[in-house]
Amino acid sequence: GLVFLSGQTPRDIHNVRHGDKPFAEQARMALDNLQAAAEAAGLSLHDAVKVNVFLRNPADAKAFDAIYADYVGDPPPARTLTQSNFAGFDIEVDAVLLARRA
Repeated sequence: GLVFLSGQTPRDIHNVRHGDKPFAEQARMALDNLQAAAEAAGLSLHDAVKVNVFLRNPADAKAFDAIYADYVGDPPPARTLTQSNFAGFDIEVDAVLLARRA
């Protein structure tokens, strides 16, 4: 079946958002949070079939792609990138995963 993961932002384990960090660090935090949500469902981001990425600055897309590849593997899932008007942080990422049955 499909598992829908809600959007994750650059927050730490104390639920403090770190929009003051450089973009690459924010991206890793958001993806780490998304990976943790996937693992809580017994899956990983390698099971993603669709990822939505919301960026405050579309110029960060290339930097995001370099980081993202380490999380989703090859071939990457379908992805949509949307510019957003975030206040206080640069990125949010959500995903749809496919739980493959054995």
